[in-house]
Amino acid sequence: MASEDVLRILAHRAPFLFVESVVELVPGERATAKSHVPSVDLQALGAGLLPSVPLWYAVEFLAQTGALAVLSAASVGERTLMTGLDDFTLFEAGNVDEPLYAEVALLGERRGIGKRQGTVWQGTRKLAEGLVWYARVR
Repeated sequence: MASEDVLRILAHRAPFLFVESVVELVPGERATAKSHVPSVDLQALGAGLLPSVPLWYAVEFLAQTGALAVLSAASVGERTLMTGLDDFTLFEAGNVDEPLYAEVALLGERRGIGKRQGTVWQGTRKLAEGLVWYARVR
């Protein structure tokens, strides 16, 4: 179950909340988070028994982790919406029975539009990496 801080910051709820806990958080700069075991989330979403972590799961987990960094320094009631992806690469398939870790750094924001760079890990294996664009909304 996600910590109270995660539930306070993110609007997502099960089965769409992939962040289980926050490992590191520097508001307005960066965040590192741990996911649930992906197979549990995927089954709850009706994806069945997949052999590996799908790219969309890694992207959404990365976006949620980045939202923690943005919104932990924001006014109450603000949210972020993922608006685009750039240079996203899936390096290898992840095991659905092990949690993931995401590291995200904010690269900048102007007039409510921002970008963040992130990497998804499973243990010491880099699974995915890319740039996530977002819009800040109330």
